[in-house]
Amino acid sequence: MALMFGSPSRKGRRSVEDAKKDQRLEMSRNLYLAGKIKIVTTEEVPNREVVGTFGLIVCRSYNFDNAFYGLIAQAMDANADAILGYRESVSFHPEGDKFYSCYGTAVRLKKLKPA
Repeated sequence: MALMFGSPSRKGRRSVEDAKKDQRLEMSRNLYLAGKIKIVTTEEVPNREVVGTFGLIVCRSYNFDNAFYGLIAQAMDANADAILGYRESVSFHPEGDKFYSCYGTAVRLKKLKPA
């Protein structure tokens, strides 16, 4: 029976993994809405200096919110506080599905001292 219907322990583990993913996306959403992480399409943030670059981060999904907030979660995992050069694209599947890609450069910023 296990071969036909799958192992019960795997189903339980999958739901825990999904719950953790949902919690991670919710935390990312809250940080973004609170203004704790900056996302800009430019190569710099006014009155801020880039002190560390963590590289390109990419997140893809059939749901835009998952792609966008997943990108923020990846930036947080890299200990970044901003995403520079943010871009997004949409690919259309012949059956009508949309596939979203969000990407940018994860960086650490510091405030510039007034002159």
